[in-house]
Formats: sequence, structure tokens, C-alpha cells
Amino acid sequence: MAVLDRSGALRLGLPFMDRACEAFTELLARVDDADDARLQAAWRDLVDFAAESFAREDVWMRATGFSSRREHAVQHRVVLEVMREGSLQAARGQLWRVREMARQLRDWYGKHVQGMDAALAFHLRGARSAPAPTEMPAAMPRSTRWPRGTAPEPAASR
Repeated sequence: MAVLDRSGALRLGLPFMDRACEAFTELLARVDDADDARLQAAWRDLVDFAAESFAREDVWMRATGFSSRREHAVQHRVVLEVMREGSLQAARGQLWRVREMARQLRDWYGKHVQGMDAALAFHLRGARSAPAPTEMPAAMPRSTRWPRGTAPEPAASR
């Protein structure tokens, strides 16, 4: 099993973004480690977390006028659609496809964090009107699905 780099290359220097990255990595590792009986649930947890995490980033990007928001959001939408397709594949018993998606997702995620998320983190550090990281879209209440200790900190602790 290939794992995401844990050397610090995926650290962005903003605690709430770093914790989200660590949580994503942990959930992806759970997918990798899941036996066939647990794979569908592990994948669903990863998809749910990704949807919430991507939605949070979109709120931050819109609220602070991040110039690359559209490109960043398009990547999120496309990847999330593929991940949701993985949920359908798992429900059909095509677990090998989910495992292949996880392998490809791992490759994409490392590049996404080091590129697009790093640019967002740089932007957020300099944004004068940066939103509180816990700000959520109106239609999505703060979730209890974030693994313990990974929910973003209030803005004052950045």
C-alpha cells in the first residue's frame, strides 16, 4: 500500500488546514486498510469528509476573494463526483474499482495540497477579512463527522 507523504510536505502552516489534511490522509488510510466487508463504510466516511472539507474551503475562497477559486472549486467538484461514483461502485460490489480510485485519489491529493491548497493557505494568511475557519455554508451545519480534534479552530487561534 502506498501512503501519502508524512514528512511534512503536506503541511500548510495553518493549523485548521493541516488538521483537515491529516484527517483526510487518515480516512484514506482506513480505506486502504479496510477489508471487503468494511470498505464501503470507510469509503463513505472519506466521501462525506471530503464533501465537508471542500465546502469549507469554498466558503473561505469566496469570502476572501481568492483569485484561483474557480479552478480550485472545479477540481473539488470533479474529484467529489468521481468519489461519489466510487460509492455506487462499492454498493454494486465492485470493490476493486474503489480500491483503484483510492490509489488515484492518493496521488491527486498530494499534488492538490502542495499546489492549490498551498496557494489558498498563503492567501488566507494574508487576507485582511479572512472568515472564521469554522464558518459553514448555511445549508450545512457543523458536522460531527470530522474526526476528533480535526475541526477547524476559531479565527482567533490562527
